[in-house]
Amino acid sequence: MYQIQIQLKTKNEVIQMSISTKEIKNRVSVRTYKKEKLKASVIEEISSYISNISNPFGIPIKFQLLDAKQNDLSSPVIIGADTYVAAKYKKVENAEVAFGYAFEKFVLYATSLGLGTVWLAATIDRKAFEKAVDLKEDEVLPIVSPIGYAASERSIRESIIRIRVKSDERLPFDKIFFKGDFKQGLQESDAGDWLLPLQMVRLAPSATNKQPWRLVVDENRVHFYEEKTKGYANEKSGDIQKVDLGIAICHFEIAANEEGLKGRFVQKNPGINIPENTEYIATYELED
Repeated sequence: MYQIQIQLKTKNEVIQMSISTKEIKNRVSVRTYKKEKLKASVIEEISSYISNISNPFGIPIKFQLLDAKQNDLSSPVIIGADTYVAAKYKKVENAEVAFGYAFEKFVLYATSLGLGTVWLAATIDRKAFEKAVDLKEDEVLPIVSPIGYAASERSIRESIIRIRVKSDERLPFDKIFFKGDFKQGLQESDAGDWLLPLQMVRLAPSATNKQPWRLVVDENRVHFYEEKTKGYANEKSGDIQKVDLGIAICHFEIAANEEGLKGRFVQKNPGINIPENTEYIATYELED
């Protein structure tokens, strides 16, 4: 059976551990920004952080801070932002999941600094961003985010977007989390020590709020699966829903650490019978 063990430790462990479920709960998508430049000290903090983000898969994710005016960057859904953060990866196995994990670490760190962000994929001038990061033929730039101080009020455009994608709604707990296999939905009352990590997964953002993660709780292990939606994978941006799984894994790990659970991520398919259009991603297992 194919098996790969994923390393959990990061080289920037002290800073990484400062991120908590507080940031997960406080994070909101921001599309309307104050016309206020980021302070040099804040830029320095962000630059230092994104240069040290690692991920459980050990795949390099290259982050860059970009000046919107200098690089002629724009998005039709963003108002007021003059700075963006972009990241790219080489086309290798697990890259999208690793990207989602790493980019969400940046997003949550920005949240801890009182800054606004939002995941952008389809609604950007992709050619301009790819030029700005000097994207190579074997690389993918799936997501970018503006970064800045949130305006005191959302624009009408932003409010319409949030309503359209139902940003604040989440699927029922027992429709995305399962007990033992995919036949039995898991109730919150039966989640035990896994409750907080699962709740934090449920709060994760996803492309058009599709929430493609499906988790099976199997005693001391939790298996992560992607429920695929047609049209969310292409050569330019990769499989965006695998990026969403990386976000879910990030949230789960943060909450598990906060709960004092000692575990690790591995890729060891348990062979559970899965629904159509569903793919195994990884497993979190408690240490013996």
